Amino acid sequence: MGSAKSGSRRVRIGVDVGGTFTDVVLIDQQGQRWHAKVPSTPSDPSQGFLKGLYEVLDAAGAPPNQIKDILHGTTVATNAVLQRRGAKISLITTKGFEDLLEIGRQQRPLLYDIFVDRVPVLVPKERCFGAIERVTANGNIHTELKEKEALRVAQVAGEGAEAVAVCLLFAYKNPVHEQQLEKHLRSLYPDIPVSLSSEVLPEFREYERMSTTTLDAYVTPILSTYLHRLERALKSSGLEAPLLIMQSHGGLLQSSLARQHAVRLLFSGLAGGTLGGRYTSQIMGEEKLITFDMGGTSTDVALISEGEFRETSEGSIGGLPCRVPMVDVETVGAGGGSIAWIDEGGVLRVGPQSAGAEPGPCCYDLGGREVTVTDANLLLGRLNPDYFLGGKLTLKRQPAREQLLVLSRQLGLSEEECAFGILRIVNSNMERAIRLVSIQRGYDPREFALVAFGGAGPMHAWALAKDLGIPRVIIPVAPGLHSALGLLATNLRCDRSLSVLLPASKPDIEQLDSVYKNLESKTRQLLYEQGVTDRQVSIQRLADLRYQGQSYELVVNAPKGKINSSWVAKLLNTFNQQHEQRFGYSTPKAAVTIVNLRVVAIGPMPQLKPPHIPVGVKYPTPKERRPVYFEMLNEFVSTPVYERSSLGCKSEIIGPVIIEQLDSTTVIHPKVRAVIRRDGNIILEEIE
Repeated sequence: MGSAKSGSRRVRIGVDVGGTFTDVVLIDQQGQRWHAKVPSTPSDPSQGFLKGLYEVLDAAGAPPNQIKDILHGTTVATNAVLQRRGAKISLITTKGFEDLLEIGRQQRPLLYDIFVDRVPVLVPKERCFGAIERVTANGNIHTELKEKEALRVAQVAGEGAEAVAVCLLFAYKNPVHEQQLEKHLRSLYPDIPVSLSSEVLPEFREYERMSTTTLDAYVTPILSTYLHRLERALKSSGLEAPLLIMQSHGGLLQSSLARQHAVRLLFSGLAGGTLGGRYTSQIMGEEKLITFDMGGTSTDVALISEGEFRETSEGSIGGLPCRVPMVDVETVGAGGGSIAWIDEGGVLRVGPQSAGAEPGPCCYDLGGREVTVTDANLLLGRLNPDYFLGGKLTLKRQPAREQLLVLSRQLGLSEEECAFGILRIVNSNMERAIRLVSIQRGYDPREFALVAFGGAGPMHAWALAKDLGIPRVIIPVAPGLHSALGLLATNLRCDRSLSVLLPASKPDIEQLDSVYKNLESKTRQLLYEQGVTDRQVSIQRLADLRYQGQSYELVVNAPKGKINSSWVAKLLNTFNQQHEQRFGYSTPKAAVTIVNLRVVAIGPMPQLKPPHIPVGVKYPTPKERRPVYFEMLNEFVSTPVYERSSLGCKSEIIGPVIIEQLDSTTVIHPKVRAVIRRDGNIILEEIE
């Protein structure tokens, strides 16, 4: 997309490792961009990372000394939990609470299913150890942890463990006993990571705190090993630039700090796409967007309102609670690699199983024997077999058709009916995710635009928008690499929180002020360690509130200024307004509890400049035509095909049309107009 420059040229690189492809975007200070997309290497994600990195450096003509920083979104920690391939860990807790993980919340996925199987815990009972100690709910020491007892428990817990989680009762109020145990663990086993609940999640609710702390211990050794290996590989290649890792909430953190508490990276791979959606919102002036990221393995959906995405700390992974700040994303097992199958009742299903990158869909001809969404799109003419990944991979129709025919005969359908049925079903799965982030949270999707990205997103976007009543679809410049671009559109960020459990009617003003100042000091220090100066840091205060008696909280932005009675009144007003928006009601006269206080510290990174493409021909000429199946026409029709790079600003196309590019294919349905903007984004709208 641009020519190499010498001298003071500095480039930034974003690398997003997905389940099927690894996406890389390089951008220089003039805003010029270069892209690379390579198959992921699940057995060792660093191989795909480095291959894509070298490709994009070669394309841009950029030597290693021009790299300012490398930003990375990773699913290593996520996969370790989902595949149960984490570290062998021990858990130390207050004596008498060793079974807490097994007991959990006594919640069943299906209320009346007495045969339901519970999700296995990460720590077997024989590796849960109780320490004789007790801290009360107000932080006072009821039973002191004797040195001899602390040494004993540390010895047995560390023996044979790869990491140790420590979660004592009410440690968020007083962490002295956890710190005592940590001292002995680090003395006896200096190479074993130790996760303290008072550091990982200093909040009330002992089960969620323990679950989150054990998750941190479970994934930290795995992620630390991966990042160490990646850092060594980069340095051996002369790449000395800082490696920054995407956190679950959409902020960046230096690799050396990210290794310390990997639980904060569990949803790293989901955040980049939402950040890319927010970037699109900013450059287009669109304050209401639904982000639709359909990749090879899964689809991630989020909502942006007033230019910002929602965050939550009520997440879970693999059925295990994980209370860390994260982008509020709904994920479904629906992607290009999703496998079509027939259930016991003879009904066609799609996903959540995926062919992934190895062996991939049938049309990859790498051993895949099950029909996928990609196979269906190919056989319906939507994909160009000779131009997949810009021609790097040739798709084979025959293997896909052979397996589709087996499926269609079992169902008594024609080839086209079966292929299109696969698309309808996967669209239905994704539609439910969009309804979850919009309708079920008080938002009308008809008031939003749908920004579609991921390699498969632009092929399915208009059909989804039509079914949901969404009036406009936005296709970014490089949709298949939009998550990698999102890494370049965010900032350094550090978060800290603490439970206070204060009544909002008569809060302890001095305590609120003291806790906020302490949290701010900790987050500022973390940014200072990453080279951010005090003048660059911006601080945001938040609070978790709930009506008395509720079992859930809402996170709201806290007012700026001095903390006093007026400040509390503003906080309550914000809470009532957001409760009305989220749940359809509010009770302003009800008692409210201030549960947790939170602080977010931001260290600014260079701003991402939008591209500017030249004005093109209003009605461009297609590069070719090919038969493509469209439901509303109920047949294959000769459809014009355009190369995306040949379309200029103000170019206008009327569907049915196919637009191809290196990283994705866009399907424009009949009676739909596509207009290319100055920033390169394509707007799809129905012709009246």
